[in-house]
Amino acid sequence: MRAYHDRALIDEFQRRGIDTSAAYDGKAISFVHPVRYNLPDNKLIAIG
Repeated sequence: MRAYHDRALIDEFQRRGIDTSAAYDGKAISFVHPVRYNLPDNKLIAIG
């Protein structure tokens, strides 16, 4: 179920035009490192 959730989350971010490259490389989703949303740049940023 987690994989479905992660995929839906990435799909929604991309639908909204958010850069997801910090967590998704086009093939695999990884939330090994926490991410935060950077509003001015409209992208996810890895933290930690």
